[in-house]
Amino acid sequence: MRVPLRTNAAISDDHGVSSDLERLAAELERERARTAALREVGLALGSTLDLDELLGLVVDRVSRLMGADRSTLYLLDETGQWLVSRVAQGDRVQRIELRVGEGIAGWVAQHGLAQRVTDAYLDARFDPEWDRRTGYTTRSVLCVPMRTPDGRIIGVLQCLNKQTGAFDAEDEELLGALAAQAAVSVQNSRLLLAAIERNEELLRTQEQLERRVRELDVLFEIARVAASSADLDELLEGLLDRTMRAVDAEAAAILLRDESTGELRFRAAAGGEPDAVRSVRIPVGQGICGWVAAHGEPQVVNDVDADPRHRRDVADRVGYHPRSVLAVPLSCEGGAGGVLELLNKAGGREPFTDDDLRLATVIAGHVSSAIELGRAREQRRRQDRLSTVGQFLSGVLHDLRSPLTVIRGYVQLLAEEPDPEIRARHAALVLRQVDRIHAMTRQTLAFARGERTLWLRRVYLHRFFEELVEDLRRDLDDRGVRVELELADRGTAVFDPAAMQRAVTNLARNAAEAIGDRGGTFRIRVTRDDAGRLVLEFTDDGPGIPDAIRGRLFESFATHGKRQGTGLGLAVVRAIVEEHRGRIDVESRPGRTTFRIVLPPIEGTEADRSESGMSERSGTSGEADRPSSP
Repeated sequence: MRVPLRTNAAISDDHGVSSDLERLAAELERERARTAALREVGLALGSTLDLDELLGLVVDRVSRLMGADRSTLYLLDETGQWLVSRVAQGDRVQRIELRVGEGIAGWVAQHGLAQRVTDAYLDARFDPEWDRRTGYTTRSVLCVPMRTPDGRIIGVLQCLNKQTGAFDAEDEELLGALAAQAAVSVQNSRLLLAAIERNEELLRTQEQLERRVRELDVLFEIARVAASSADLDELLEGLLDRTMRAVDAEAAAILLRDESTGELRFRAAAGGEPDAVRSVRIPVGQGICGWVAAHGEPQVVNDVDADPRHRRDVADRVGYHPRSVLAVPLSCEGGAGGVLELLNKAGGREPFTDDDLRLATVIAGHVSSAIELGRAREQRRRQDRLSTVGQFLSGVLHDLRSPLTVIRGYVQLLAEEPDPEIRARHAALVLRQVDRIHAMTRQTLAFARGERTLWLRRVYLHRFFEELVEDLRRDLDDRGVRVELELADRGTAVFDPAAMQRAVTNLARNAAEAIGDRGGTFRIRVTRDDAGRLVLEFTDDGPGIPDAIRGRLFESFATHGKRQGTGLGLAVVRAIVEEHRGRIDVESRPGRTTFRIVLPPIEGTEADRSESGMSERSGTSGEADRPSSP
């Protein structure tokens, strides 16, 4: 059988097919390698979102996959004017900065076009300065822009010195794909870092707000305590309690400078050994608190034993050894000042911080204001007390004139009276006036002690008023004023006889001063109404009450047209009546003025006296033995 011979053309066609197959196989292999490289870089880039670690992975993988001697990744800074190498591969890691437009990488960043350079030293854009600095020789360069999916350039990826020759188009295509992947990862990392920074900023803002809210809560509590505390010690104890909770201190104290000695003394203390420190005195300049008081500067000492200013002898004497101290000066008016001291943050387990110092400084300012407010209140209360005592004494001195006048008259009669019986009667009347003075003195002392009690007795009305009228006649006869008594009720009543005698005497003297030198009548009428209330009416025929003082008749120091008037008589009368839970009113017109006192019935049991706030004491004449039951 004859085998046909193949022509040269057929043989040539076979070689062409084989060549195409080989070319296609090589392209397929290259595509597989590219896909594997992209997958490898993608997996590496997906393994982290830390930007520094991410850039390191990019440079390492790109150099290996591209067969380059080294790679450099440049990122545009925030201004967009500089390329910054965050990670560089080689013997040393350097920070490289290129202005956009300078060098090959700067040109690529400016124009957004990839560049392949076979011989860098023949390219006018290449700057050999880095080679001279590092001793490295750059031959070939492949540089591509890094674009985000929206087309924005964020940096440049550059490979230097391909190990198997020059970079070709396939290398450029592969590096472009790697740069696109790296751009997405860098953008994601930046977004994550921005989100983390925003979250951290929000957390810091939240912490600041929470701290500010705590501060405001503390300051509100301090203001509330300052407004409601009755005295300075109560105020300081309340301030310490809130300050300790705000700073989480184990113990705290407020030391104030003594105005006479200049030493610091513990005015208030909480936690630790508060009772033991109250007797301690610290000279200014000694100890940590003394240093703060002397220099006016706050101090935070988190290791007390290592501070040479610490007075261990005081700690031993008190029996409390702090580990940390925060001391802030208190600035009070007049330069007295003091120190706010906080001890052992979190029981000594944590140090005091700058935030604690700032909060304590703010609190110290409000504590200083609260101390000044408390001292001002105490001073005002003392002044008010002295003023009240002074007014009370003025009233007592005003009322002493009546018994002294009577005593003076009877003593003169005693000196001239030969009849023993008359002398004895005059002496008894003098003693009765002395008893009145004694009662006034007793009331004054009780008032000075803060006691406002009545000295109640069951009193025979006829005996009380008859003796009282006899004294009034002795006092008012020289003034031309007749005293008349109408006893429509001659029974008994419960009241303070000395206080009531004082009230009636003031009304009589007030009427006599109003009547003046022309003479007139002062009439006393004693009755009881249907409700069992004692009604006392005092009427004079004077000119009436002037309109100028009618509205403030019972106020202290209200007087009009009296040469020797003090303005205290009617104020004392009203006070006595109100202490008896009674009322007083007045009707006045020219030629007739009537003061009417109405006293409610007061039962004689101990329960009644306790309920009314009145107590039983010894009295004067006109009293009856008080029954033990109603």
